[in-house]
This record gives sequence, structure tokens and C-alpha cells, in this order.
Amino acid sequence: MQKSIQQQLDLEYDRCTRVHCKDGVSDLNTWVTVCSQLIGFDNMSDAEKEIADTYFADTSANLVEQTLDLISCGHDPLGTIYCQIKSARDRRHRGQTLTPEAVVSAMFDWVDRAHQDVRRIVDPGAGTGRYILAGLKRMPQATGIAVEMDPLLAFALRANARVLGVSDRLEIAVCDYREFELCPVDGRTLFIGNPPYVRHHDISPQWKTWYSNRLKAMGHAASQLAGLHLYFFLKTALLAAPGDVGCFITAAEWLDVNYGRSLRELLLNELGGRAIHLMSANVPVFEDAMVSACITGFECGHPSRSLRFNNVDSVNCPDRLFGGRDVPRETARLATRWTALMSEPSNATGDGFVELGSLFRISRGQVTGNNRVWVTSANEFDLPPRFMFPAITAATDITKTRGCRIDDLSQLRLVIDLPADLNALPDHEQQVIQRFLDWARSLGADKGYIASHRKPWWRVNLKSPPPVVMTYMGRRPPVFAVNGAGARLINVAHGLYPLAPLKAEAIEKLVGWLNCNVSQNLGRTYAGGLTKFEPSEAMKIKVPSFDMFDMDAVGLQ
Repeated sequence: MQKSIQQQLDLEYDRCTRVHCKDGVSDLNTWVTVCSQLIGFDNMSDAEKEIADTYFADTSANLVEQTLDLISCGHDPLGTIYCQIKSARDRRHRGQTLTPEAVVSAMFDWVDRAHQDVRRIVDPGAGTGRYILAGLKRMPQATGIAVEMDPLLAFALRANARVLGVSDRLEIAVCDYREFELCPVDGRTLFIGNPPYVRHHDISPQWKTWYSNRLKAMGHAASQLAGLHLYFFLKTALLAAPGDVGCFITAAEWLDVNYGRSLRELLLNELGGRAIHLMSANVPVFEDAMVSACITGFECGHPSRSLRFNNVDSVNCPDRLFGGRDVPRETARLATRWTALMSEPSNATGDGFVELGSLFRISRGQVTGNNRVWVTSANEFDLPPRFMFPAITAATDITKTRGCRIDDLSQLRLVIDLPADLNALPDHEQQVIQRFLDWARSLGADKGYIASHRKPWWRVNLKSPPPVVMTYMGRRPPVFAVNGAGARLINVAHGLYPLAPLKAEAIEKLVGWLNCNVSQNLGRTYAGGLTKFEPSEAMKIKVPSFDMFDMDAVGLQ
């Protein structure tokens, strides 16, 4: 039986940790010195010699030998230990996340089946070389170029290449891939790897301008909210010759969000998208980054009549990246969210089905502006009880209900919702409320964005209780519940308000149907592996009309 990704990760971590604990690879100096011993001083460039001298440490021959053995067996102890020395937080601003071997292997399997004449491999953001080295071993006819802007990771890559005996076919470019230039080659180039995930907040204005200008010159949408991984797709489109192929793994959020439109357009045109494989949130692709992953295959300069969309629950089974369904290019062009194309259209699109928005107005719960002030479990200031409203203040208030019903208000926290005109209240109530407001001011509750845009600042103004509530963010489909107790709602969930009076029985049946039939892929997938349903998306969910329940739904509840 093949090991799961996590099992393989655990095995490698166990082996590397034994080396780490026994011989003391717990600091960067020792790590670099091990790399130096594996490369050999005579084989280093001047820049690499400077690194070796800067980080020199006394290192046992036994440690070097154990590391060499692990590399020879197909492991990457240098990469694994680097991720132990440098925390995920330290590596995040550079997008340094290493890919498990099982994923690397699956991506090369996809390339091998479709394109067996690769002459050159380019690995952007190569890290310690998991992709480029696997490619050189699998394709003995190919040369490789590894682009890595971090000199330390490039140093480890050189060490791995020396041990594996592929240095003579490998060029390492220590630079930013966006500045990289590529000479023509006689034959097909494969671009493969894990482009760094860096959020737009950490990208300089100059590079954002570069990104926008080049997309606009190609006639495509451009958003400066795009992450660095989208820049790598664009750079690949600029470097590639017609017929070159690519296979990248990235966070999956670009499939649905507005800034992903540019990449979707590139795949439908210059990049020649072939396959989009969406990894299940249950597949732990990146050990230190909680994101839903997506593997994208393309053939540059040759737009296809269709793209294959595939949901992947495992990368450890045969033909793991060869399933899915073909979607016409025009259908993909018109779609604003590509996760919806991963599965066959639901049966809930024919006669007898209607959009949920034709039955309900759907809106998010009220934002308080400062939950620490306005949400409480106890009436510590002895405020008038009529201004304290039991409310759904966490998604678990919905997901942990019995029978998908909220019937007990006593289990809910309270939201303080004061009237706009406090002068109309009795004096003793005004005094109590004023003490509370003085405390709220001390916490800045009157200074936030929300408070500054409402009059008066203390008026939360909760909406009326919705008959149905739903979660809208999670690593699972949304959960719906009948709000039988009349709980209020803050912005952790959506409220469903019938457009016409509905019988309680009809609402019960509909909520039961929704919880059994709404798919996660109808929402938007974001970084962190979370799927989000905006009200506009929830309103498009197809549901049975009430005559399919064989009942008269309209009437007083």
C-alpha cells in the first residue's frame, strides 16, 4: 500500500530529526557547513565560497555521511532541516514552502504522459531542488535550470545536485525569476515547480506596476491584489516558446477571486491551459501552509478547445492526475468561478428547481465593530435586559445544533444593542448605560471604522431574527439551521429571510435538503483552505421547488 503524503512527510521528518538530534544540525552554521562538505570546496563558485566561509562551523564526518546517505536514497534532509531552523513565519515573506515528493512525482507523471520530448527543465523558485532534481533523474536527455533568489537555498540545491551526480546538466541562477532571461533551445522546455506564495502586501509597488503593465499590453485584466505566484505564471508566458509545457502547483484561491481573472485569461490564451486539478482540503499538501492547493498544466501558445477540471482526493492512487471532466473553452471563459467547473453540473438545474434567491433574501449578520465590547456572556454592567439580545456569534452556534435547529437561546451569548436616543430612558438606566459607554470608549469602541460610520456610534442596530441561518466560511459545505428560537445574528453567518410567508414545515424540509445536497465547490476557495459563500453565491444555489416536496408551502408560519 502506498504511503499517504503525510506518512511520507512524517517518515522523512523522523529520519532527518534523528540526524538532527544526534549530531546537532540545529543552527544555520552547521547546516551550511554540511552543504559545503557535500559540494567540495574546489567545486564552488566565488559566491558559494563566501557563504561557506561566513557560516563555517565544526562538523563531524558522521553527520555529513548520514546526510549524504539520505540524499542518495531520494530524501531532502537539507530542505527539511532548513524548515526546522527557519520557522514558517520566517519563510513566509519569501514564500518558501517545500513540496512533498508524492506531489512532485504526480506532476511529473502528468508531464510524462502528455509530453515525452522535453529537452530542458526550468524550475522557478527552485528551493532545495525537489522538482529540478527529480526531473533530471527522470529525464536523462534533459538539461535543467533552477532559478532561486535565496543564496542559501541555492547552496543546498548545489549540494543535493552534487550528491545525485547531475551537476553537469544543471545551471543554478541565483536571481528573481521575474528578472530571469532564457535563451532559445532546440526542443521543448518544461516549466515545473511550486511558485512562491507571497501576498500582495509584501510585493513592492514597482513590481505591481510591472505586473499590471505587461498584462495590459497582452490585453488582459490586471489587479494589484494578485499574489506572487500569479507573477510567475505571467513571467512564464513571457519566456515560453510555442509548444513549451508547464505544470505548477499553487494555492487554489485564484480559481474564483477577482484578481485570479488575469491567470484564467492567460490559461485560456497564451499559456494554453490543459488541466486544472483541485486538491481536496483533506489532502495536506503543504505541511506548514494551510491552503487548498491546485495543480495547473498548460502548453504554451496552443489554446485548447477544452480544459480538463479534476477534483483530486489523493495523489497516491494510480492515474491520480488523469481524471476529471472536459469543459469547453468558451464555457470556462464565461465562468467567473472555476471551482464550479470541477464537477458535473448538478441535477438541480432542470425542471422543478429554482434558485434559493427566488425564495429568500440572504444577507450577512450585523457587524458590531468591536465584538469585545458588544458581545458578552454576562450582564456585568447591569444593563437593562431589553437591550441584551441572544445571538449567533460563532459558526459553532450553527454547526453544533441538534437536528439543525436553534431552539434554546440560553446557550447563546448576548449582543448589546442600545437605542439611538438615550435621553428618552429613565435616569437610572441612563446612568448605568453611561458607565458602560465610558468603558467602551476606553477600549476605542467609538473610534473604529464601523463606529465612525454609524450614528450614534453605540447603535449596533441588529436585524430582525431570520427564520433560517447558514454558515458561510469553512473547510466544508455551509451548514443551515432553522432559527426556531428567534436568535439575532452578527456577521459570522448569513440570515435567510423569506420573500413570501412560508410554513414552518416547508422551511424544515428545505433546510434538511440544503444540508444534504449543497456542495462545497459552489463557493469560493481562499488561502487557508477555506471555502466562502457570499450572499450572492448562496442565492444562486439550486433547490427543489416546494411542489417537489409534495406540499403547499405558502402560508403563515
